[in-house]
Amino acid sequence: MWKEKFIVVNTPDPYCRSDDQLSRIKSVIEYHAVSDTSFLFSLSLVIDNSAFDIGQIVSYFNQSAFEVHYLVLYSSWYDKKVTSGENIFRLQQLVENGSIHIFERLVAQSGLRFNERVEEVKEAIGRILGITVNIEGQ
Repeated sequence: MWKEKFIVVNTPDPYCRSDDQLSRIKSVIEYHAVSDTSFLFSLSLVIDNSAFDIGQIVSYFNQSAFEVHYLVLYSSWYDKKVTSGENIFRLQQLVENGSIHIFERLVAQSGLRFNERVEEVKEAIGRILGITVNIEGQ
């Protein structure tokens, strides 16, 4: 879809500890340090001082020289759960270096709504990267 180098790094386990995720993030970034690359890391928005709290990851990005964009998917695919306003507020308080983009479309097992959200995310990533995204047939 894009000519620029763009890497999506999925979490190996949805219940991966934050320190393990941070090690993986640092490893991937270090491996591609000499290339002009954009990264997308998926994280669960957990801010509760548990082993899964993303605070240390946000802190790492706050101290980095990266242009950071947090893309928050507001609703769940599996049920009608949404990200709490409290967690979004906490994320806003944690982020010192970066922008937060919230995608509020409710999807809850609706293929049509999910595809619409996919298009919104693709367009946002294109704007962030400063490129035109060809959505036709994607």
